Amino acid sequence: MIASTQRRPARGNRQRERTRTALISAGQALFATRPVESVTVDDIVDAAEVAKGSFYNHFNDKDAFAATIYELVQGDVEFHIFSANRDVVDAPTRIARALCTVLQYARAHPERLMAMLSMAERRTTSASPLNAGVSADIQDGLKQQRLSGVDLETGVLTVVTMVNATVRHAMSGETATPPAALAAAMAATLLRALGVDPRDAEMLGRDAAAAVFEDE
Repeated sequence: MIASTQRRPARGNRQRERTRTALISAGQALFATRPVESVTVDDIVDAAEVAKGSFYNHFNDKDAFAATIYELVQGDVEFHIFSANRDVVDAPTRIARALCTVLQYARAHPERLMAMLSMAERRTTSASPLNAGVSADIQDGLKQQRLSGVDLETGVLTVVTMVNATVRHAMSGETATPPAALAAAMAATLLRALGVDPRDAEMLGRDAAAAVFEDE
C-alpha cells in the first residue's frame, strides 16, 4: 500500500508536466505567427489538445502564460549568448557574437525564437530585462571608446532592431545567402552603425560568424 501510494504522485506529476509542456509548445507555435492579442485560450488548448480547465491549473490567464513563454525562451537565449561570450571582454566582439548566436538559435528553434521576438517587439528600451546584456555591452563599449555616435538608448535600439530584422529575414526563406555569411555581414553592419571603424567591424563580423558557425 505504501509503495502504491508513493507512485501515484509521481504519475500525476508526470502527467501535469506533459500537459504544461504541451501548452507551452502550442503557445510558442501560435505566438510565432500571430500577435499575443489575437490568440485566445481556446486556441491554445485546442492546439495543445488538452481540456480548457487544464490551462487554468497551470496559468492564471493568457498574459501569465505568455510571460512564462517569454521568460523561458529569454533565459535559454541568454544562456547561449553567455556561452558564446565566455571570457570575451571586447564589447564590439560580444555584440557581434550575440547577433550571430541569436541567428544560430533561430535556426535550431525557429518557433521558440520567433515567439519571443514577437512578444519582444514592445520591449525595446534599455530597461527591459531582455536587453540587460545588450545594455551592459553598449555601456562597456562606450567606456572602452570602442563605440561612438550613440548613447545607451539609441545603441540598444539599434542592436535590438537589427537583430530582429536579421532573424526575420533569415527565417523568411527569401534569401539564398548562407547563414554564416549573412551573420558576418549583418554583424559588421551593426558594428558600423554603433560607430566601430568599418575595417575593424568587417573583421569582427567575420570572426564572430566563424566562431559561432564553426562547423559551416
